[in-house]
Amino acid sequence: MIVLVFGLGAAALRAQEPTSPAGPAASGGKIVAGPDSLVIGRALHLVEDQGAEGAGLVIDLTQEVRTRVEALASPARLVIDLDGVAFAPGTQTASTKGMGPVSAWRAGLFMLGQSRIVLELARPALVERVDFVRQAGAVRLVIQIKAAPQAKFDEQAKADQARRLATRQPEVAVQPGRKPGAKPLLVLDPGHGGIDPGASGPKGEAEKDLVLALGKALRKAIESDGRIEVQMTREDDRFIPLGERVAFARSRGAALFVSLHADSLFGEGDVRGASVYTMSDRASDADAARAAEKENRADLAAGLDASEDKREGVDDILFDLARRETRLFSQLVARHAASALQKGARLHKTPLRSAGFRVLRAPDMPSILVELGYLSNAEDIAVLMGESSRDRLAADLGEALVRFVISGRDAISTKTVE
Repeated sequence: MIVLVFGLGAAALRAQEPTSPAGPAASGGKIVAGPDSLVIGRALHLVEDQGAEGAGLVIDLTQEVRTRVEALASPARLVIDLDGVAFAPGTQTASTKGMGPVSAWRAGLFMLGQSRIVLELARPALVERVDFVRQAGAVRLVIQIKAAPQAKFDEQAKADQARRLATRQPEVAVQPGRKPGAKPLLVLDPGHGGIDPGASGPKGEAEKDLVLALGKALRKAIESDGRIEVQMTREDDRFIPLGERVAFARSRGAALFVSLHADSLFGEGDVRGASVYTMSDRASDADAARAAEKENRADLAAGLDASEDKREGVDDILFDLARRETRLFSQLVARHAASALQKGARLHKTPLRSAGFRVLRAPDMPSILVELGYLSNAEDIAVLMGESSRDRLAADLGEALVRFVISGRDAISTKTVE
């Protein structure tokens, strides 16, 4: 099995011939790995190497795996993909303590059967060598990183981007719609996940975990009503690119898309409460602009190239009219949601806001983003972490969302397919 490593010398490529397979490969090079075939990452360390000019990344694994390395620009990052790998619970998977040219790093599940490590760079650097070393029966992956001239880094990043674009699978146009007689669909989108933890609390509480738990409680509350169908963009701890979250909902003809998030403002622990956001080209206030900028960086945190993001054209007049109508419906459901959240006195002092969130850009699907509270506030964390309070929040919000979808069913475009 050949290991795919981009931008490395021949010696590094020879060093990466694994002695045992990582698992069966699916189409597109993805690993489909069940619990018994996953390779476990047990430790991950950034170590000093060649002083300020270099650093070493050391990963302890249960066996050798296919490894890919890429350079990304704007901002400068190195991305290392490990096929068939999942990190063991308790493994440190992020640090802002840099070493050499590396300023920070994070690791986590990127997709089913693949983990990713993202190295943020303080200055241009490239992977010089990748080796698997066996010590006392254990497998250690050693990645040597060395500072490089800006021109060489830019050249490698450009080559890696060209390779990604050349191998990208063409998108197949899917006509959004629901079969005749099908229940209207609501898509819940728990933010972040996998390698992207989102905001954090003072004791390490992760936004990705809290919004997933709330999403599952909200789905249960809505499904108990019985009148609408609920699907989720993710049901476990994995990363989903922002564009794919929206595409998931649109391709299924969703009547409503609800993205779930939480915020944090450390140093301002008295700020609390939920806010409901809708899409706008200009942010309603400075805090809304900050929140949108934070959430829109999710793909960057996961080691994706923002310049490759595909955007809808906005010049067509019919497109613009559809977008305006959709935004009106989004504002209506936002008011429904805010009124429901107010029952538990959980609203921010400015509960209805707007900004340019990427997940709210669909021109034909009402969409809102709910910031459920602040992980920097003890009361908000208690609401999100407590099972009973979380269930009450889900029941209140779920009732409002159901009411909107049912009452607005005739007004919202719900094309059917034959």
